[in-house]
Amino acid sequence: MKQNSKNIQKLIENEQDYWNICHLPQYDAWDDEIMKFIDPDSNSIGKKCDKNFRILTELKNSTWSSSSSSKKEKCRARCHRFKSESENSVDDWTNKTGPIDCEILETVCSNENDTDIYGWLHSQIIETPLKPPKINISGLKQFDIVVILIDSLSYTQSIRSLPRTLSYFKNHFKAVEFPFMNKIGENSRPNGAALWFGKSILKLDRSFFQEEESIIEEEDWNDEYFCDVFKDNETHLFKEFQEYGYKTMLAEDWAGGIMTYPNCRGFKQPPSDHYMKPFQNAYEKYAENLTRKHFCREHHQTLLDYLQQFQNSYSGFQKNIPKFSWIWAIELGHDYQNSIFHADGDFHRYLIRNREKLEKSFVFLMADHGMRFGGILETKLGGIEKNNPMTNSRYLQTHYDTRATFLDILKYQSKSGFSQTQPLNIPGEKGNSLLRHQPKTFRNCQTLPIPTEFCICQFETFKADKQVFFDSHTTKFARNIGSKVIEAVNLKLNESGFSGKCIEMLFENVTSLIQYKNQYKTSILYTVTVLAKKPSEAIFEANIKVNSDIIKILGMIERVSKYGKSADCIESEIHRPYCYCRKQ
Repeated sequence: MKQNSKNIQKLIENEQDYWNICHLPQYDAWDDEIMKFIDPDSNSIGKKCDKNFRILTELKNSTWSSSSSSKKEKCRARCHRFKSESENSVDDWTNKTGPIDCEILETVCSNENDTDIYGWLHSQIIETPLKPPKINISGLKQFDIVVILIDSLSYTQSIRSLPRTLSYFKNHFKAVEFPFMNKIGENSRPNGAALWFGKSILKLDRSFFQEEESIIEEEDWNDEYFCDVFKDNETHLFKEFQEYGYKTMLAEDWAGGIMTYPNCRGFKQPPSDHYMKPFQNAYEKYAENLTRKHFCREHHQTLLDYLQQFQNSYSGFQKNIPKFSWIWAIELGHDYQNSIFHADGDFHRYLIRNREKLEKSFVFLMADHGMRFGGILETKLGGIEKNNPMTNSRYLQTHYDTRATFLDILKYQSKSGFSQTQPLNIPGEKGNSLLRHQPKTFRNCQTLPIPTEFCICQFETFKADKQVFFDSHTTKFARNIGSKVIEAVNLKLNESGFSGKCIEMLFENVTSLIQYKNQYKTSILYTVTVLAKKPSEAIFEANIKVNSDIIKILGMIERVSKYGKSADCIESEIHRPYCYCRKQ
């Protein structure tokens, strides 16, 4: 990544302009610094699966059948239905082929010795009765909306991993890119809350841009409300589209899901007309062990199958039934930056196969956040990638703007035949539609609801550790900053009552100290990376403000190293990154 040093230098004389103007990063997806982490041939699933595996059962037109050529093989089936976010209602097994009335069907076949040799999970769309729209839609110009969200995919990572998909998306569909979409939270939960509900679930620390006092903007929903209260009565995208006569579909490929992991209630009833959660619950919990192997079928492929089935549905009606569909591919790229390369063909084929329908639809190819763990984060570009999800423009944007775009398509542009370009303030929303001119104000991390620790705006910095560390990161100044970060981590655990389950983190050293070249008034700003002692060896990153030797931590402390199951003794999503369980 190259910094715009000359342009920044022109603004140094005017301090206010310097901090107001967001200098966006100049991306090079193939930067030499990052290439050592890239492996386009990576495909751990493909190397392990049995390529000779045959599908022995079929679900078509709500009828299941067996295609086994051997009379000695016997097949059975059972339905999986929604009971709750984490539970399925599972029917009894039936050996009788024929009609079934569920969307998720498990089939198992056994040999002559009654040993199970085959298992498969099928999906389908069973059309539900049309309901009169709650909103008068006469005269509205309604289009289908398709959202394909790939978890942990940054803009530059998409260039590397999905070349055919992006090429076809841009050249055939004339797609517009928004490479400067800034996440508003560390992981999927806060970004999902912004997209689906327009709500913040994290406090927003504005102290970076304040000289003395701390400015904290309270969250819309605290952790207790987000987790302990069903969200059926809240206004969310799927409900709003239903009120306008849309049929809706939601599919995530992980049973934990955005709304429920690790211990939250989510929805009491399915939030959409068609909800794939019973498939994921079956795969991870309820199905037979053989069924749960999935063989050569990957998680994202099951989502694309369900999406295809939804797109082919509701075609027998005289009038057009608009559809709003959302797939969230979590498993594909969440833990490893090279695991998306091999899926390029799947998404490319989906676009080609559905090109006629998609040409008449709004299609969003996007992500919630970039890769959060691994050595790639130690590079300049990697640090930007984790805060920049793949979606689509030329100015700093947030997921609130993406949400405003959905609502603009649904409620406002549909009235005018999609001819409106003037800025629109949608009541109760934090964002501005990407289809319109946006308000003529600075778009930066002071004016937009972006936490400082995730801001992709670029300011001139230098490695302070090269200048102030004389003995391998052991100077008093560096140790004071690092110790302050570790103290804050322990304080968060103590205040929430987790110190009995989690060890006390101990400071080891500061591995990086980046200083902002320009002061903010009389304060010096830093980004520090801190390593904790064994056994956790946790790595944390934080923004620091130093004024008259007073050290202040700005915003959230990020855990930038993997913690896996080492924090499974607690369920709080907010505190798990800070915990290393006493009992491992």
